[in-house]
Amino acid sequence: MNYIEHLEAHCGEITGHLEIEELQDHAIQLLQFQNAPFANANTVTSLGLLHHPLQFENGAVVHQEVMLSVMQQEAESDLIELIYRLTLEALKTGHAYDLGDYLPMPDGLLSKYDFAALYVATPFYFEESFQVYKGNAAFGEPETVLPVWFVPIYASEVAYIEQYGAEK
Repeated sequence: MNYIEHLEAHCGEITGHLEIEELQDHAIQLLQFQNAPFANANTVTSLGLLHHPLQFENGAVVHQEVMLSVMQQEAESDLIELIYRLTLEALKTGHAYDLGDYLPMPDGLLSKYDFAALYVATPFYFEESFQVYKGNAAFGEPETVLPVWFVPIYASEVAYIEQYGAEK
């Protein structure tokens, strides 16, 4: 099994792919899935970021793919833009996304929903077997790949995290 097969085993059939020139230069594309992780959800993920090692603040190296899911079908273009930006940021900085962190929501994206930030999480609505992928060396994949899921959150949730910590 390779990473694409891993995605399809957990997300279903790929319903769209986008090749953005700036990401293509790094052999990365964006994939779309309908009804994943549940009915009426739209999920977009990077594919190819796993070939670019990223580093946590403590120096540990990891291989990640970024993904985001929303129920709002009319938000598809914002979803794609967010995954594009998250992927590009990881490529440019070489920094890994750390679980429990949150990033400010970029201006103009998902604005009609009043989200304040994107929370970094493990893809907890998917089956547990999706959360860590053991790479296939025959396909040139790293030993381990972690899909990182970004969850849009409100200002009240940001305040809660700041007051009590992400563990709560």
